[in-house]
Amino acid sequence: MAQSAASKRTFSKPVLEQTFTIHSQNAQYVLQRGHSFLIVVRALYSISVVLRIIAEEAEMDQIEELVEGKIAAVAERLSEEQARLKTLADAEGGVAVPRYTSPREVRLQVSSPALAQYVRLILTLDQTLMLLDGLWFAGVLGNKPRKNLTYELRRLVYGLGRELIDLERRARESVVRAGKHEVMQEADSETNALVLATGSLIDEEGSSTPDASEDEDAQTDPAAAID
Repeated sequence: MAQSAASKRTFSKPVLEQTFTIHSQNAQYVLQRGHSFLIVVRALYSISVVLRIIAEEAEMDQIEELVEGKIAAVAERLSEEQARLKTLADAEGGVAVPRYTSPREVRLQVSSPALAQYVRLILTLDQTLMLLDGLWFAGVLGNKPRKNLTYELRRLVYGLGRELIDLERRARESVVRAGKHEVMQEADSETNALVLATGSLIDEEGSSTPDASEDEDAQTDPAAAID
């Protein structure tokens, strides 16, 4: 019976192995602080795979449409800002991209298309912040504009994570209301047994501490309340 139970918990799922490096402190913050990224990973896997099977089809159609819309809106905002900063850099004949003192590696098993899109947002955030820092070093942007835009873009992506988690909770509550609590518990048990993400960054809880100004910002930033 033990062997049968173990076999039941082990299944072969499709994943895309991806390794990438995050350079800027604020992009690292999105991945690490309070392990919120791991919660987003599990939420998107649950929406794309687990809940799609056990929840009502109409409910999941609506949830997935909301997920796609929210990710697309953030992607558009980041793309617009990246293009604006590139225009500023081009006007200077280009700017040097700074080297970062503590780049961090993430190894990830991409377990859903939605997660692949979210990861691309984090990479775009990192690239945009690198360009922003290059403009700062070149004297094109001052300290205050750099600080404000850095926090704005970080909140944008970090806050999206909270919204995605809330959408998964909404679908989960629908399953419970439908009397499928035990089915949900069994699915959670299987999902919790999966290793969905590892790496020198996300395996560490709270080791990447923002500077004093970031701590103050995190206390007043609703997105920092993600759990």
